[in-house]
Amino acid sequence: MKGKFFSKYSLKIGKAKESPFMQKYNVYQDGTAPMYRDVDGTLWAMSGHSHMGNIAVFSGTCLDDMVKRYDILTNFCVGHCEHAFDGIRYPEGILPRGSMWPFGLYICPKTHRFFCWFHNETGWNGKGTAYDAFGLCKTPKFDSDFRHVGLMHSDDEGRNWTFDRWVLAGHEAAFTDLYNPGAGNAVGQDSSKLIRLGSGDFSLFIPPDDDFIYIYYNIMTLDLHKNTFDEAWQRCDVYVARCRKRTDGLMGDFVKYYDGSFSESGLFGCESMVLADGWHPRVVYSEPEKLYLMSSKPIIAYKKGKIPDADDKGKVVQIATSSDLIHWSKPEIVRQNGKPWGNHYNAIVSDSKTGQPFILSKNTFSFLTNHNGTDVLRFQAKLNRNRS
Repeated sequence: MKGKFFSKYSLKIGKAKESPFMQKYNVYQDGTAPMYRDVDGTLWAMSGHSHMGNIAVFSGTCLDDMVKRYDILTNFCVGHCEHAFDGIRYPEGILPRGSMWPFGLYICPKTHRFFCWFHNETGWNGKGTAYDAFGLCKTPKFDSDFRHVGLMHSDDEGRNWTFDRWVLAGHEAAFTDLYNPGAGNAVGQDSSKLIRLGSGDFSLFIPPDDDFIYIYYNIMTLDLHKNTFDEAWQRCDVYVARCRKRTDGLMGDFVKYYDGSFSESGLFGCESMVLADGWHPRVVYSEPEKLYLMSSKPIIAYKKGKIPDADDKGKVVQIATSSDLIHWSKPEIVRQNGKPWGNHYNAIVSDSKTGQPFILSKNTFSFLTNHNGTDVLRFQAKLNRNRS
């Protein structure tokens, strides 16, 4: 598809105001906040991550009245590999370590069990055991640490959580030949070539009339022989996998989209890119326009200087469209007053008091935007059809 979104539509974006997810509540959102509406009509959300402030649960009828309810507790630890995540190893057989960033939420309609999928990286908050593509680290060089997605559940509306397992891993091993973090005879990626950093930096899309939960995730590709962060990053592309919805309080595994079908295992399976250069993708469905919309950030284009009028932090959001969740148009940058608009993380969220937050029943909605650990700001917006 050719990118023609803004030849058909324009966006009017209002002024910034507070969202529910603010530092004053001791949450430091790093990514987009997961949300889901239960069968009783309550909209739930989570915000924060595990090595800055707290992770908290929020609820309300919509963004207008959503408030913080409580900080979560877990019956497992994060941090050092000797005790993190109950010692349930990464699929590579490596002891897990580091923090968790909740990015996906689903509530079983019959058991009311909460499921949360979270992002994990090997290079942050490892308390002496963190590693990246080069070896042990305090912070990862070029952000070259490795990603997995984990799953946890709660039976008391998100107050207490149990870690279940790792559900998404990249096709390539989560280490290189420069450092083996305890994988035994397993072979790491060849550091003389381009390496990939695993599956993560994701969000969920859960259509009400579909049998599946979709996860849109990133894989970053790096050249370790470059001298700077911007030179090292070669690609940051979007992929998709799905798992079947269940109503018995259990959760299945993801199957990756590959070569025209959902056919490869979520753990080490091959995967086909569905969108080039999209950081932290998030999908909604517009009922008025009968279109799927994906918001993301063009991170490689920014790093390579192809968006010269963006600010020095690359605060940009782009939008792609699809009719089938797989084939996406060329993304187009959102501009306001002629300048690129957005932030590092960008989410389109319904303003409605009914329905799921990723289903737009009308052409007015909100953008939620933030950078790493900052306040999440809300911008109410209206999508207008241009006159032909």
